[in-house]
Amino acid sequence: MPYLVLGLIAGLAAVERKGFLQAMLSRPIALAPLAGLALGDAAGGLAVAPPLELLWLGAVNLGAALPIHEALGTAAIAGGAVLAGQALGTGVTPPVAVLAVLLCAPLAVLGRKTDRLVEVENERLAARAERELACHHAHAAVRQNLYGLVLPFALAFVLAPVGAALCGAAVPVLLRDAPGATAPLTLAWWAFAGLACAAGAKALRARRA
Repeated sequence: MPYLVLGLIAGLAAVERKGFLQAMLSRPIALAPLAGLALGDAAGGLAVAPPLELLWLGAVNLGAALPIHEALGTAAIAGGAVLAGQALGTGVTPPVAVLAVLLCAPLAVLGRKTDRLVEVENERLAARAERELACHHAHAAVRQNLYGLVLPFALAFVLAPVGAALCGAAVPVLLRDAPGATAPLTLAWWAFAGLACAAGAKALRARRA
């Protein structure tokens, strides 16, 4: 059940970030606490939200731009961190958080590749909608737009829970088998936070920002 809820949140965020509404609810600062709340630990989701928002501050869907899929990465990271913290009984600690980022952040890059597939499919649907309009089938044309929202939803619905589940299973094992890694991982988390601040500052100073 938690994975189903996480999948729904990730899927809706994937649609909201580009296909519908675009009210910034898919941004990490909003999505991570929502994902944590869905899994029973909103504070755990909030713990990873600020650095992820800063890290991906420049990932904005404008025109034909294809940035990394920050919503997919955030849902997986926040979900995985919360699940791992629950398995350990510690909640989301810095070592848990940094391992979740290392394990799940690649999904944000994978998500960019799936976005390209979605755009190719949407081009096909747009052509079909034009043909339907040419035949005066307005309702059929509108349905093509709805079909275009299904694929990004489905991809995030599947990938985010899978990433979170793998993270939730792997992180407790890693931390239990290597208790001496706790201190270095804590430092790594703060180093990551510093890197995220630098990335956020760079995005804000960009001429196109």
